[in-house]
Amino acid sequence: MRQAAADDLFREAIALASPSLAHVLDKAAAGHPLSPKEIRRAARAVTRYQLRMSGRATPFGVMAGVTAAGFGPAPEARWGSAHTKAARADMGWLFDVVARLERDPTVLALLSVTANDLCTVRGDRLVLPFVPAQDLHEGSHRGGAATQEVSVRHTEPVRRAFELAATPVAWPDLVKLLGEDHPEVATDTVARMAAELVRLGLLLTQLRPPLDDGDPVEHVLGLLAGHSGVLSPDSRRVVDELIDIRSGLAAYAAAPVGRGGPALTAVTDRMRALRPAERPVQVDLALDADVRLPDVVRAEAERAARALVSLSAGRPGPRHFRDYHAKFLERYGTGRSVPLLELLDPARGLGVPDGYGAHAPGGRSGGEGGEGPAARDRLLLAWAQEAAMASQREILLDDELLAELRGAGAGPAPEDAPGPPPSFDLLAELLADSVTAMAEGEFRLIVGGVSGGAGAVAGRFAHVLGEATADFGRVVRAVPTRNPAAVRAQLGFSPRTGKAANVSKVPRWLDHTITVSAFADRGSPHALGLAELAVVAEPGRLALVSTALGREVVPTLPTMVLTPGNAPDVARFLEEIQRGGEAAWPGWDWGTAAALPCLPRVRYGRTVLAPARWRPADPALGAPTTPPDTWRRRFAAWRARAGVPAEVASVYADHRIALDLEDPEHLELLRHEWQRRPGAFLQELPAEGAYGHGWSAGRPAEVAFPLVRTTPGTARPPAIGPGRPHPVYGPGSQWLYAKLYCATEHQDTLLARRLPGLLSRLPEGVDRWHFLRYTDPAPHLRLRFHGTPEVLGGQLLPLLGRWADELRRQGWCARTVLDAYEPEWERYGGPEAMGDAEAAFDADSRACLEQVALLREGALDIDPRLLAAANYVDLAHRFFRDTGDPGHPGHREAAYRLWADAGPLGHRAAPTALRQEARRLVDPDGRWTELARRPGGAQLLRAWERRGPAVAAYGARLRGLDETAWAEEGTVLTSLMHMHHNRLVGTARGAEEESLALARLAVRAHIDRERERARA
Repeated sequence: MRQAAADDLFREAIALASPSLAHVLDKAAAGHPLSPKEIRRAARAVTRYQLRMSGRATPFGVMAGVTAAGFGPAPEARWGSAHTKAARADMGWLFDVVARLERDPTVLALLSVTANDLCTVRGDRLVLPFVPAQDLHEGSHRGGAATQEVSVRHTEPVRRAFELAATPVAWPDLVKLLGEDHPEVATDTVARMAAELVRLGLLLTQLRPPLDDGDPVEHVLGLLAGHSGVLSPDSRRVVDELIDIRSGLAAYAAAPVGRGGPALTAVTDRMRALRPAERPVQVDLALDADVRLPDVVRAEAERAARALVSLSAGRPGPRHFRDYHAKFLERYGTGRSVPLLELLDPARGLGVPDGYGAHAPGGRSGGEGGEGPAARDRLLLAWAQEAAMASQREILLDDELLAELRGAGAGPAPEDAPGPPPSFDLLAELLADSVTAMAEGEFRLIVGGVSGGAGAVAGRFAHVLGEATADFGRVVRAVPTRNPAAVRAQLGFSPRTGKAANVSKVPRWLDHTITVSAFADRGSPHALGLAELAVVAEPGRLALVSTALGREVVPTLPTMVLTPGNAPDVARFLEEIQRGGEAAWPGWDWGTAAALPCLPRVRYGRTVLAPARWRPADPALGAPTTPPDTWRRRFAAWRARAGVPAEVASVYADHRIALDLEDPEHLELLRHEWQRRPGAFLQELPAEGAYGHGWSAGRPAEVAFPLVRTTPGTARPPAIGPGRPHPVYGPGSQWLYAKLYCATEHQDTLLARRLPGLLSRLPEGVDRWHFLRYTDPAPHLRLRFHGTPEVLGGQLLPLLGRWADELRRQGWCARTVLDAYEPEWERYGGPEAMGDAEAAFDADSRACLEQVALLREGALDIDPRLLAAANYVDLAHRFFRDTGDPGHPGHREAAYRLWADAGPLGHRAAPTALRQEARRLVDPDGRWTELARRPGGAQLLRAWERRGPAVAAYGARLRGLDETAWAEEGTVLTSLMHMHHNRLVGTARGAEEESLALARLAVRAHIDRERERARA
């Protein structure tokens, strides 16, 4: 420990990383007595930091640094020693200082304020649901407990203050205007009320440092330093101290690395005197280096990235967001623009997705392992087992094996299947003996993972990258959007902690901005406020739209800060919605094989996609109660069995420490790590020899490759609905909506045999009804009845209740729940068409009841998928029929429209026998000669005839609305077919895709036959 304390570079690094350990080292160097426990703890920490400095390239204080690198035909790598420090005040410390200044009226008089756009009205309270730990200035010193929510009474003065501060307003003007509105209230009282809103974070001042990469202390001084004459004595002293601290930080940054200890001590002592903090200084290191890599390295990184993207194509994105998309479709349908803040409000909308909240687990929610096809898991398990049996530590992938893995268990991709991400940073350790060897192809890339979109790593270190920052900005601007007409907007937010704020400051690289819970000029035409943003559902994704721009908006967060646990829920939602409809983040995924105790290295070309790793199979190795001697003995036995090499890394989450298992000190460190971090494992270190660190002067070097998809997006722009208020019909209104929870296998029986009995007893005041099947949160039937409120509540509700009680007693259903009905105007043409749409729902529901009964009784022997396909064709005929004339041209249009609209969804191939039968049975001309010959065919056709007028009337109504209809005919027809399948067959997506494929096949075959006849 004394030796470590004598190392000036190490001592400076420790002073930045762990001031408490630096204090212990000072005591040891001075000869002060230390307890055995202090010595053991400090010795482990010293060893851990020494290993971190020598074995990990991730920048952290002065332990590791960063530089920009390029590519070119004349590669080089010059490593100097004149590294440059960038020292800034820790944002947590500065936020506390700013909060102190904001409590001073003489400071507020110099500032502008704006309303916090996260605030919402709940009853008679104005609520701020997200409060950073620093916002209530004492909050960050309550043992780590951050305030979750604050609120005030939503009085008229508070409402007016928020109205006035919708865009930045000078503090004196705000107080004056509020006073003029309430002349009976003293000016001092008005000012105190407004100051309390600032203290609680409901109003935000411009004194808070912006989210760009500027110097935060300089920002504060720029607003106050020239006004010392009007400041209170306390604030004047704070400003004077900040001036000296600014100078102290500059003096420390100017000191060579390893010789900055005295300057660091001086400035941190001064900062702690102003505001206590363990680590008040945040430092990044710009390396004295010139690096230009050969193009062969770039080509290899691109090749590896393409492989990883192709392997992730079958893995869906985060489950919680996919579930949220399904809930959105269920509640709002497609095409409806739901205001963002309304959607995320649990009282008015869906609330936030599952797993959100202040204590959300950290980490980037890029996907979930274990969701791949079973065939893929079996293949990977076989590969791992074969490698273990052959004592092989490496699996070498070639294009054939890669294709085998990519296709294992995967079917054809649907039209709305998740696509690859538009960009990402690929992080990989680069190994080579020299730059010359590297240029000749003698190198290895060891993939460490991916991080955000392209430029995220550069954004984190932009303030030390110099002129290269502009190059990374161009990369961020060049990232394609899934919808080519969309506009990217840079997302910024005030994180929950100062530590997260330190890494969230990035340059403004995009023209448009979305700023959450931070001071911003929302009057700027490029500033997109939360109130003007809305969410629209497409079949495979959610899209964010700006009602002001009339375009889709893609929020972009070019930083490494992780939104789960760090960002307001709104900001996390915005960061995740831009990845909606994309596959999981690229990366090697062992699937269920990840639980195996030993896994081999996976290499593709020159790139290691996954290093070899070992998980301890002996539970005693992770038990805190295992005695040290016993632990070492059992570890040695396990290591021998598993064939673990001496030089490995202990890995837990993003913590990684290189170890020599032959070194007793390292072994003791590993014992301590495993006993306090269950789930840690060992991972091989990069191979030395020809693939070492010679090119990087003997030090580990990790490269962040910003990768951008080269193909433009092809998604159509989302339909942006009018965004008008929608009616919600609860119990007691003109709609009675009941959910009958019953097993999926019982639903056909209920529909065929039980529901008709209820329908036969409907009161006269019920003029239409319809049903649907759903599975969220459990399988159930949805029954909706329309009529006068008096009839529905006074007559139908008791009747429905008795009927449901009888079903429950007989074991057919579990419970009945009443709910509110919200018509899907955007999906079905708007409010003027909704009555006709619901009449068509009624007619189709009755037709489906008849068909389900025919199938159950055996009177109709047709596969349900084929029956649905035939129904689609009939629905299209009726929907486009303007007259009763079977030869009307609308029928021809219907055939082509069905082919065009159903085609992209009907990707799944149905069985051969069904395809052949579809060609014979499905008649796009509408004569249905073959169907009429089948048993039950005549009854089926009569059911369709009874359904026909309502469907035709609905189609005619939409055409009559012309451009005022809220949805196109083809889109409406697709929705009608989708809901018909739901009623007739159920909610299985695969069966629906096959039925659409059969309809498309039959229509296309018919068109081909007509073309052949025309040519003949």
